[in-house]
Amino acid sequence: QELNEKRNQKATKFAWLARFLGMRPSPRALQDKGILKDAPPEPDQTFFGVSISSIYKEEDNLHENIPIPLYETAKALQPYLTVEGLFRVSGIFSEMNRLKKVFEDKEDPDFANVSSIHSISGLLELWFRELPEPITTHALYDDFMACIGDEIPEEQSVANISKLTAQLSEQNQLVLSFFLKLMSKVAENEGENKMGTKNLGVVFGSILLGGAVLCFSLGLKTTLERQNKVVQLMIENHETVLPDQSFELFADW
Repeated sequence: QELNEKRNQKATKFAWLARFLGMRPSPRALQDKGILKDAPPEPDQTFFGVSISSIYKEEDNLHENIPIPLYETAKALQPYLTVEGLFRVSGIFSEMNRLKKVFEDKEDPDFANVSSIHSISGLLELWFRELPEPITTHALYDDFMACIGDEIPEEQSVANISKLTAQLSEQNQLVLSFFLKLMSKVAENEGENKMGTKNLGVVFGSILLGGAVLCFSLGLKTTLERQNKVVQLMIENHETVLPDQSFELFADW
């Protein structure tokens, strides 16, 4: 009986915690109330940790209208799309930092002599991770999450996601479209690299969508699954989600 009482007390505490965390407002709600302030001033960097709009202010920062680090890392990965665990296996931290500095110094990276191919894919991931705001924006986070649900047919989810991507800025649409096309090329080699759209969604779900206020939550698993599913559907339906975007880089892949 004493053991059952302790279990009931523990269950009550977790239920209270779940209710409390469930009331935590999203970034969008905090912005509407003026609690979540605007992004801090841009750091003294050109490519990493700065907004996409700031990168697009200078044409020299772009290649085929895509931020240079994103374009060059994607280009360098073309011969290695069959590498097992691409984008799942971590790169070498020191090597990624060195390559990051090369880009910030506006020099040409020597990808041919990296110690690990995963440092290149890791650098691409790092570029997205360090954006001050997720590529899909904080404002649309709740809307993207609402596209996924047990009662929502996949076709409808894709249609809803397409409506939201159309609301992104032209620059964000370009970057996201480029990324999704790259991921589709990676997924085409799933038989060898073991990185299909589902696994890529797991890697990039929280990176592309960001998330609600970061805190422990008993519903975190469901939240992550929805984020992952949104990105998975984006990759699988990239031509529908972001139509009318083409890039010469991928023409011969």
